[in-house]
Amino acid sequence: MLTSVRLVDGARQMILLPRQAQGVRLQNLSTPAPTVREVSEPRVDDDGDRDTTRLIGARAVSIELLVTQSLRALQDELTYYLDPGRRPYLVVGDDEWSAERRLRLRADQFDVPITVDMPRGMAKVQAQWKAPDGVWEAAELMTAQVPADIPAQVGITFPIKFPLSWPATQSSGALQVANPGKRAVHFVARLYGPCSGPRLINADTGQAMVFKPGLTLGPGEYIEVSTRARSAYLLGDRSLSRLSSYDYASSAWWQLSDGTTQVRYAPLSASAGAVSVIDFRPSWL
Repeated sequence: MLTSVRLVDGARQMILLPRQAQGVRLQNLSTPAPTVREVSEPRVDDDGDRDTTRLIGARAVSIELLVTQSLRALQDELTYYLDPGRRPYLVVGDDEWSAERRLRLRADQFDVPITVDMPRGMAKVQAQWKAPDGVWEAAELMTAQVPADIPAQVGITFPIKFPLSWPATQSSGALQVANPGKRAVHFVARLYGPCSGPRLINADTGQAMVFKPGLTLGPGEYIEVSTRARSAYLLGDRSLSRLSSYDYASSAWWQLSDGTTQVRYAPLSASAGAVSVIDFRPSWL
């Protein structure tokens, strides 16, 4: 059962549910499945089609409100989120979900139909949007920190004590990153120094995002990598792209799968303090 519905644009929000005390009742919320981006062609030498469909498109979103007081004020409030230049979010809570989920919106249509069977002072308000991304995503960002592979300082101490023990030659920069959603998701990773030749590796598939050995990061410096935008910016500054140091021949823009993904941060060389911080939002159809 729905527990909350609101429209959010930055620090601004409009609560749609619960709002009965203010004369607003959410009567319908519709978010049908996204369109399927079909890719198929007839087989020229056999029956059937050759079908390689794997992606989805946008989805429609609509609401219907029953307004029993302050209709014009409600219209003014709602039309802010129907400006086609804005990209608000529909944020929804459900008692069967562990956390709120959201859809990014673009305005489509708005209507206050005139009905002869409605009592005076009451009206139905309908609004429609398109959700360009097509999927629900978690309203709250999830973060994982993956320490870097760092060579350990190994040697023999005196006086010698028996039995001898030999520590590992390096600390392994690996972490099982859990994605509770039901789809593979893009992410943003900040690859921190001190290190050179940073590499972020999907240990399950062997895919990696690899930077050339000449790319060196000092303490506190980082490269911000976005797998959706396929970008790499020094300190997250869009004027400081470092794609010129990206090793395209050895790299792939991989995603976090649903379930768990073994992630390694393995620069060619690294010192204490080097870490990768990964931000992502689980998603669902």
